[in-house]
Order: sequence, then C-alpha cells, then structure tokens
Amino acid sequence: MNTDHGIDPATALRAAEILESPRRLHRGLEETDDAIATLDKVLTATPPGPLHITILSNLGLIRMVRFQLTSSLADLDAAIFCFREAQAAHAAQPPQDLHPELSATIPNLIGALHARAEYTGNWEDLDEAIVLGRDAAVRIPPGLPQRSAALASLSSALRIRYERSRYEGDLTEAIDLGRQAAADLPEDHPRQGAVLSNLGSSLMAAGMLEDALAAYGRAVERFDAAGNRHGLARTLNNLAGALTQSGRIVEAMEVSWRALGEFRAIGDASGEARVKKNVTSSLALWEESAARDAQEVRSLYARVLADCLRTLGEDDATTRTVRDRLAALRRAGDGPDSGLSDGPGSERLP
Repeated sequence: MNTDHGIDPATALRAAEILESPRRLHRGLEETDDAIATLDKVLTATPPGPLHITILSNLGLIRMVRFQLTSSLADLDAAIFCFREAQAAHAAQPPQDLHPELSATIPNLIGALHARAEYTGNWEDLDEAIVLGRDAAVRIPPGLPQRSAALASLSSALRIRYERSRYEGDLTEAIDLGRQAAADLPEDHPRQGAVLSNLGSSLMAAGMLEDALAAYGRAVERFDAAGNRHGLARTLNNLAGALTQSGRIVEAMEVSWRALGEFRAIGDASGEARVKKNVTSSLALWEESAARDAQEVRSLYARVLADCLRTLGEDDATTRTVRDRLAALRRAGDGPDSGLSDGPGSERLP
C-alpha cells in the first residue's frame, strides 16, 4: 500500500498487515477497534477501485469480529453496510477490471445477513441471503475459493431456514451444498475450517452424528492450522455438543474446557458464557438420555465439579450448578456414606 493519498507510512504499514490477515491480527476488543480505525482512515483516502473494495470488505469482516465480541446489533449492521457497499462497487467495475477474488464480498454478505436474521428474527434477511447465494453459485466461476465460500454460506442459510420451517428439502440441499463446498477446496485451504464447520452443523441437524463429528474434527484441525481462534472456539463448542449427543460425555467435557480456553484467549465473554451454559445442559442431557448407573453419574459429576473448581473458581454459576446437582444425586442415592469425593483438590460435599 502506497502513501500517495496522504496516508502516513505507519498507518499504511498497519493497514497492509490488517488486510493481509484481517481475522488473525485482532484478538480482543481493543485491537479490533484499532484495526477498524486504521482501515476507516485509509478508506477515506483511497479512490474507487479494487483496493477500495478490498478495504470495505475487510472492514466488514472486522466489524463481524467486533459483533462476535460485543453481540451489538450496531456492529452487525455496520458489517452488512460495508459488505453491501463492497458488493455494489464490485458490480459497478468495468468487466476488464473485475478481480475474481473480490467476489468474496458476496459470501460475506450472505453470512452477515443470516446472522442478523437469527439475531433479530427478521427472516427477510435470511431469504435475501439465500437469493444472493443462489445467484453467486451461478455467477462465480467453478474452481474459485470464493465460489466454495458462497456455497458454504448458502448451505448455512438453508440450514437456518430449515430449523425455522422444518422443510426437509432445505436441509438436504444444505448438506449437498456443504459437501460440494468442502470438495471444491484443497484440504489444507484456510477456508476449509469454516466450510467444514458449517457442514458439521447441517449433518447434526439431520441426525448424522458420526458424519458431523468427522466434519467438526477436520474443521478444528483447519482452524488450528490457520490460526483462526474465533472459528476454532466456536467449532470446539459445537464439537462438544455433538460428542454429548453421541453419549461421549467425558470427551465432550474435555473439548468444552478447550473451547472455554480459546474464548478466554480472544476476550469473547459471550462465547465463554455459552460454553459454561452448554456444559450444564450437556450433563443434564446425558443424565436424562438413558437409565444410567448411579455410581457412574455421581462419579462423572464429581469429576466435572473438580474441573469447574480448577477452571472457573468456587463462585462461578456453572460450578454452583454442578455442585448442587451432585449433592442432589447423593441425597437421592447412597447418601453421605457413598465414599465418593468431589475429585482431586476439591472439598467433600457435606
């Protein structure tokens, strides 16, 4: 990036770093805000053209990261505005000046629209996302990573619409499109994580648990390799849910603690809260899903309580919930003489 338009060298260098890896360079709110301020400054000094479109598109991505950190509708609206502006500017480019990589603005807009549909309940956003996805699948040439991203975004939007309407055709199409999107990318492509995570969620909705576990597992590997901690944290949380549904509760708890660590590392308090809520929900689901041996249930709760104490602390709501549940199980079972402790490093319940 040059400084021909009044951008000082330090700002230009920082903007170039952000554009090279927009999701990786800002792990918390302060760094995210710095990235937004830098690109806003550069945007105003950049004339219309491919670079202007690239900056707009990346501003949208970073504002989506900010939305993930704040859960603020204003951040989501700002991201959608950036994506719309980028898409309109791209469409207005003369054919000889079109850059295929700029078509990434379409799947980004699709994803942001269906995120807003889920957040607000305005399902017109979701319908618009699906229309945009179908159009992108036709217009973006096969073989481009941007087409795979568009297919994955369309797949995710169709899954969300299935969850609302229960129309089986949407879910079947979502799975087919998700598989196609994954097959169209090289196995080590950095976007494989998001594509595979979306596919895993569609497979989960269809009750195809083993396939979902495989997709989530591959997504975790790709997010980890790409250094995308937001994607890694969210997918670990989804993987924990799939493991719970499969009855593999011990593995689910281990994955949940890893997800919690990732959310904490990036400063995502809402993600951290979701993990803790899912831990207690997963334990209840596992306990109620079938008749369990009383000793097995109490032993597992004791182990999870010990983990909660080490990871969350004595006064966390999840720790208190698990402690109360273990106490109730003991009262309903063998009583205080059952011989069970609360796990290593914890106090015995009265």
